[in-house]
Amino acid sequence: MFFDKLKDASTSDYVVWIGYDPLEDSCAKMLANSIRKRTNLKNLKIIPIIRDQLLAYDIFRRPIDPNGSTQFSLTRFMVPYLMNYSGTGIFLDCDMLITRDIKEFFDMSDESYAVQCVKHDYIPKSNAKMGGKPQSIYPRKNWSSSVIYNCNHPSIKKLSREIVERKSPKFLHRFEWINDNEIGELPIEFNFLVGEYAMTEKLPYNIHHTLGPPIYKECVNCDYSVFWKSEFKDTFKREFDENIDCI
Repeated sequence: MFFDKLKDASTSDYVVWIGYDPLEDSCAKMLANSIRKRTNLKNLKIIPIIRDQLLAYDIFRRPIDPNGSTQFSLTRFMVPYLMNYSGTGIFLDCDMLITRDIKEFFDMSDESYAVQCVKHDYIPKSNAKMGGKPQSIYPRKNWSSSVIYNCNHPSIKKLSREIVERKSPKFLHRFEWINDNEIGELPIEFNFLVGEYAMTEKLPYNIHHTLGPPIYKECVNCDYSVFWKSEFKDTFKREFDENIDCI
């Protein structure tokens, strides 16, 4: 089993939310597997944020962001609402792999902050990503791709369902809905941007293929692709086949 159900969030002490896009279904399953096989956390739930499911349940009605790269570009901000503004939830883009125990991530939670993230300060090296999609450049880029949501924090309620459905993507992705001093900082390895940061000898804690995982032909031999392909084999019990699995 890769994923748990939406309703399971209310009964868990540890919830990891994965941004889901049908185009990267295999990546979401690989991320879930990379987490499960490296932890003994009891009552851990891993739940994909599937836009069509939220739409069917009348939880989220906003159209897909035409400038967003994925279907979860904006649904990611529904985490506090989906957790009923209680507990701690971790959101991760689906094109990531966790290389150590997810407990380390939860242990980083500091309830004095509303959210915690890696505060990237960079300009993308390329103009395109993920099979040719335009590369957007904006302040605080990729801050929202790996986040601890401290849902008990009083300011987290500012991220209401109505705000997520109506406010601009800029407002949401830049965390303009809270004060800057309510944004805690995580070490860079908790959202290591492949292709933007120099490859390290030691595996980063969270390997983020932000320009595209090896399912994209132009990324098939990117940094950490050997590790990614070994994780593919572990997840699906077969070798990664560039002729079949690439898009």
